Amino acid sequence: MSPRAVWRTAHHWIQRQRSRWLLYLVLLIMPFMLRSATFLPPRTFPQTVDWLVQDQRFSIPAWESHALVSVAAERREQPTAGLSASAAHDDVLAYLRRAQEIGRLEQRISDLRAKSSSAAAFAAASRPLQTDLSRLRQKQAKSRLSVEAIIEGQVGSVIADWRLGLFDQALPPVLFRFEEPPYYLVLSPRAKIQLIKGVYLEPGLSLSQREHIEAEMETHFPDLSALVTGIGGFSTWPTMVVDQASLAWILSTVAHEWTHTYLAFYPLGQHYFASNDAQVMNETVADMVGNEVGRETLRRYYPELLPPPPQPTPTPRPGVTPTPPAFDFNREMRITREETDRLLAAGQIKEAEAYMEKRRRFMVAHGYYIRKLNQAYFAFHGNYRAAPGGPATPKKDPIGTRMRLLRRRSPDLRAFLHRVRGMTNLNDLKRAVDR
Repeated sequence: MSPRAVWRTAHHWIQRQRSRWLLYLVLLIMPFMLRSATFLPPRTFPQTVDWLVQDQRFSIPAWESHALVSVAAERREQPTAGLSASAAHDDVLAYLRRAQEIGRLEQRISDLRAKSSSAAAFAAASRPLQTDLSRLRQKQAKSRLSVEAIIEGQVGSVIADWRLGLFDQALPPVLFRFEEPPYYLVLSPRAKIQLIKGVYLEPGLSLSQREHIEAEMETHFPDLSALVTGIGGFSTWPTMVVDQASLAWILSTVAHEWTHTYLAFYPLGQHYFASNDAQVMNETVADMVGNEVGRETLRRYYPELLPPPPQPTPTPRPGVTPTPPAFDFNREMRITREETDRLLAAGQIKEAEAYMEKRRRFMVAHGYYIRKLNQAYFAFHGNYRAAPGGPATPKKDPIGTRMRLLRRRSPDLRAFLHRVRGMTNLNDLKRAVDR
């Protein structure tokens, strides 16, 4: 072979090797290139928020696909077959007692971790608690399917009897799981209480992670307040509901989340994300329906747990100093919201924030642990106009006031639900009430 041919062959071999190594290099760095290209900080506010929490976002499609497959397999077992009404009653209460005990054990273990001087000391001190916790969780896992099915049937029977669902049946079926819902990132302007952006986050976030997200948001957007809050339920289908709560609350929450799935078939639910007013209308209706259905379910199946009607306040006798009223969280929170609105309307943002922190400490001193009380807190809780975090006066609450008036004018809950389900905005509600 001539020297020229030898050189050409060697040159081609070198080029092929260079190409191969170049290909390897490209394949190695491509994921990082794609990540950088895909997740460059966007320019719009909503996209920037999503970008900042991209690794903590909760995937609804992924959860739905997994949950529907699991529920389909679980419900084939017919976990309540042959169960008497009294046994079903006792099983539900036993499950919720264990759920409360699990919550207490988890808190004790968390406290021990904070106090322990080393990992070995924590392991030794917490071993008995961990054993008890494991035993209770195993019992819960065995009875969860049955208890879920019992509650679904009980809430569904009220919905069917009151002809609230599609075709006057309990449709869509009441279907839920005892599962920790995602966290919710709430963003509000500091100068005005308004939910301008919300993002669902993974349910397993630690307290330090949640506080880091809040701080990061407020650093990027100094004119906003942020809150990462837990939620009691989530209106996927099946819906998610926490089990470490009272039975009255659980029944109302199951009915609340069912209402969202029902409204998804009608204009009100389909316009949920069209405006802030539409969200508030949806949540207010779900709260009102959930509370009525939940209370009726409790009355039918657990009458011993039904709270007594409120007693009238006695008129004090002349010359006798009346006993100071007990601490009323709802009243105190409405006072806090009213004063906060007043300060913000006057442009006194820092004063409003100092006032909210003072009131937060006051609530904690009376046994109501609120980690963070800010504009975002009220923006979230204000969506539920039956809740104490809503605007304090009828003038500032055009939705809650009208919804309650429309309910009083309706002959029953079914008529009320049929009236509001076709609405899409606040003007529809005003026309229905104000004419």
